[in-house]
Amino acid sequence: MSMGPVKDPKPLKNVNAESSWNYEDQDSWEGECTTGKEQSPINLESAKAIRDDRGNFIKGPLVFMGYENVTVLAENNGHTLQWNVENRRQAPVVSGGPLRGNYSLLQFHLHWISEHAVDGRKYALEIHFVHIKAGLTMEEASMRPDGLAVVTTLCEVYSSTDKLIAAAYEYPLEEIMEQVPELRNSTGRLPPKNIDIRRLFSPRTQMYYTYHGSLTTPPCAEVVTWIVMDIPLIIADTQIKLIHETEIGGDSDNFRELQPTNRVVYRSRGNAFPANASVLLTTSLAWLASEMKKGICAVINKRKMFFGEMRKNCMEVTVKY
Repeated sequence: MSMGPVKDPKPLKNVNAESSWNYEDQDSWEGECTTGKEQSPINLESAKAIRDDRGNFIKGPLVFMGYENVTVLAENNGHTLQWNVENRRQAPVVSGGPLRGNYSLLQFHLHWISEHAVDGRKYALEIHFVHIKAGLTMEEASMRPDGLAVVTTLCEVYSSTDKLIAAAYEYPLEEIMEQVPELRNSTGRLPPKNIDIRRLFSPRTQMYYTYHGSLTTPPCAEVVTWIVMDIPLIIADTQIKLIHETEIGGDSDNFRELQPTNRVVYRSRGNAFPANASVLLTTSLAWLASEMKKGICAVINKRKMFFGEMRKNCMEVTVKY
């Protein structure tokens, strides 16, 4: 996860812009990066994760509110591509699951390749949605083990010559990819843009691993409740290629090396068994088809209304796999 020193209550935009560290020399990172006992990211082992059937740690389902129309400011801060929530008072909020209280979204950003691994497997992209506990300042959050919560989406890459399937792969990242060409080779922020952040979530938000850990960039403060979605999001190979062309201080990838898995990792009750590749692909494609159908239906129905035709039910979007 990409954030700057949390013990300094400066705005995130200034903190993240600091370039005194890099991914090529991680052994020299300061703070708790070399002294901490519960560092992130880690390899999530499905066989060892504790399924919390009795709800001792995971208290009910995760609840996401206000993620459908969010004003964000995109930037290349020299370490990642990041989208900051413009108005914190109207920021999306997540609660439930392992969280005690409400957490407001500050920003989300990208890591390529993924920082976490699942059963030793890395993914092409990882999206971190960084939240702060409601009512806290950054300085206060940096002093509490539950100060921050990071919801994580892992992304799997596929390509297709079928136009419909290719469009499905492009759909989840479509809104943010429009800004990537402007961010690739320059630092700074772009004008505000409204996006539907729900597109960037895993197809199954109630299937996840959760554990206590740290920021994954200096000073690696151990103040994070991690929620790592188990079912990956399917994205297009053309999109990841474009992201890889981003200049971030000369580094081709921006991920921290795996840290010791020396603590309890829980998995949600919906996450009973590790899914194989075919199940993951089927689940993700079914979700993409459903989401694309909503958008296609909206366009079709608006055109019918404009031309005075009766509204009809849209045909199902069929995705072959």
